[in-house]
Amino acid sequence: MVHPATIPITGTGINPARSFAAAVIYNNDKVWDDQWIFWVGPFIGALIAAAYNQYVLRASASKAFRSFHNNTTN
Repeated sequence: MVHPATIPITGTGINPARSFAAAVIYNNDKVWDDQWIFWVGPFIGALIAAAYNQYVLRASASKAFRSFHNNTTN
């Protein structure tokens, strides 16, 4: 679904390496205008995923473990 939607916008350069290689080969100023999104987007996504893992998943796992530990020791 991503490919038909993004062909008119980016030429379907979903992979940052593929987008960068095409920009280097094409080497036109307009090509570089939107190149930043292919690098910033994955980094922002990684930061969000790391924060979610640290503060949501680990917190709920820790809470569940404490609850289980308290029930087994009583």
